[in-house]
Amino acid sequence: MRILNVVVLLFFSGNILLSAATTVSGSCPLNDAYDHFRTDHSLRPAGWSFYVTDITANEPIIAHNIHQRLLPASTQKLITTASALMLLGHDHRYETHLEYDGNINRRGVLEGNLYIRGSGDPTLGSVSLSDTLSLNDVFSQWHQSLKAAGITKVSGHIIADERIFDHEMVPRRWLWGHLGNHYGAGASGLTVMENSYTVYLAAGEALGAPAEVVSTDPVIPGLSFINELSTGPSNSGDQVHIFGPPYQQERRLTGTVPLGTINYAVKGSMPDPPKFIADAFKVYLGGQGIETGGETSTYRALEADGLIASDNRKILSTWHSPYLFDIIYRANTASINTYTENLLKTIGHYSLGQGTTEAGLNATIDLWDSLDVRSSQWRLHDGSGLSAYNRLSAHQLMSVMEAASRHPSFGVLLNSLPLAGYSGSIAHHFRGSHSEGVLRAKSGTLSNVLAYAGYTPMQNGHLAAFVIIVNDYDGSPVSMRNKMIRLLDTIILYHEN
Repeated sequence: MRILNVVVLLFFSGNILLSAATTVSGSCPLNDAYDHFRTDHSLRPAGWSFYVTDITANEPIIAHNIHQRLLPASTQKLITTASALMLLGHDHRYETHLEYDGNINRRGVLEGNLYIRGSGDPTLGSVSLSDTLSLNDVFSQWHQSLKAAGITKVSGHIIADERIFDHEMVPRRWLWGHLGNHYGAGASGLTVMENSYTVYLAAGEALGAPAEVVSTDPVIPGLSFINELSTGPSNSGDQVHIFGPPYQQERRLTGTVPLGTINYAVKGSMPDPPKFIADAFKVYLGGQGIETGGETSTYRALEADGLIASDNRKILSTWHSPYLFDIIYRANTASINTYTENLLKTIGHYSLGQGTTEAGLNATIDLWDSLDVRSSQWRLHDGSGLSAYNRLSAHQLMSVMEAASRHPSFGVLLNSLPLAGYSGSIAHHFRGSHSEGVLRAKSGTLSNVLAYAGYTPMQNGHLAAFVIIVNDYDGSPVSMRNKMIRLLDTIILYHEN
């Protein structure tokens, strides 16, 4: 656990320097800022809460409306990632196996099938982490294992085995408008490339003219588009919406592509990641001169056809994921929904033997109940906070954050949160402020929802935890966000009156 202690020590080192350099006199800046914030006219129709606690002294500092259940958005990822660290361990690694059944004859022909067996690894084929590699690099390792086994041809099929999780890739309480977009990709026992792809679009020659689909990366066999795109104003940004549920190969494109763009990139959710990886590996092997005589399939498809694949297999190769602390870092810093949905189902699998969203939520509740956090009163439906049906109070989230701060894995959790002015969703906020380079927070954003939850040192040398959630406010998101950031920036200056 030495790495965890080092991270916490570095965090508090910055706090010590700040305390020595900062002096405050007169009224408390935090109390003044809170008084100003709570009278803002934008909050008149809103449901909102603000909770600040000195977790070093175990004393509340400000508590406004902390028991009202509100929509927490992605601040909910703090619960999922903290739970994963506690239940799985910071050094947990996923394993993806390349397996075969049947026999290898004297001519090097595998008289059987190849299987790609997943364990729910959210990073497979992703290039977003420093120690992950592209899907071709994964395939290269598997190809070398085939050569080492003397396999020059496969007579059977390539089957994706995603059974560790159920086949419901997206939680039942996600909205239709989220499905098809990359942030609505969900979780699979064989997640690949974060279950997303990029579609490249070309605007028409004039406003209102039809826009065209140029290509996708990667190429997904069978994927097609109902294209209802038109051309919007120059520099109008991403106004493209992709609709389509899991396992449906047809996607509907609506919205506008900015005038003057010829390769405008938009990310969507991959319809069937297990089928994609089986197809892609078949194509890769063909390019390496290894013929595969059969078809590609998945366990979901086999079950639908009433077929049962063999479990009498041998492992050819094992691909290991990065350690969990790196996965947690990306989950929180980049706020990747697919990562936390995979983590939630992993929790369910390891704790209750069921790789489902429901099992993951139940195991999470059991964990926090054992730590005297009244988690049974949560109203949560996923692991990422995307569901519009989630409800969580500031008090409930704070209870998790306080308990997490006492766990040996706290250093990893803390280090995974975006750093003010430097990383994640707050990389461009807090710059030039007291909190720059010190405050760490997970943000949450949905339609008419803004939230922050995190930690910051204070002038007295103690560590503060904070939660602020605002639902249904008036005004623009930019205006409300700026007001919330100004308020949060005063926590670091807190001193007792």
